[in-house]
Amino acid sequence: LPSQSHARSLPLLRPLLLALAPRSLLVLGFAKMEEAAARAQRLKDLKERAKRAREEGGGGDDAPKIKFRNYQPKTEELKEAVVPKVKLTTEEDVAKLVEPATIDVQLDVAPKKANWDLKRDIAKKLEKLDRRTQQAIVEIIKDKVAEGDGQDAEAQGQMLAKAVSGATA
Repeated sequence: LPSQSHARSLPLLRPLLLALAPRSLLVLGFAKMEEAAARAQRLKDLKERAKRAREEGGGGDDAPKIKFRNYQPKTEELKEAVVPKVKLTTEEDVAKLVEPATIDVQLDVAPKKANWDLKRDIAKKLEKLDRRTQQAIVEIIKDKVAEGDGQDAEAQGQMLAKAVSGATA
């Protein structure tokens, strides 16, 4: 970054730099030098305003207030900034202030079933298993019907009933 003396000599150096340096570098360099000069001027103005404010002594109201919570100052003027200690309320004090409630409220925070998340996780697998079970039952019934081709309809019905009750039990 250029110093303040360089920032002041910027207008004098511009024709010389234009002749020696490529155009793109000059544009970037001049922009940065001009920004630095503007920033230096703003800082200078800010310092002057702060100096004037200190000399006038008018900035006392804007200063932050000091608060002492745990520290006990020894000087009298700082003792004014001590914050009084907070009194903690006990359960007995709260019980005296609040009347006992006559309505008993029962909070039910726990879930109804403790294993609901396990059931949710295996529900898809159980559906698949149920479909396969139904298919297996149908195959067993078909096999039983195929074995009893020569029997009458009543005997086949009883055999099917035994097969279904035996497969689902």
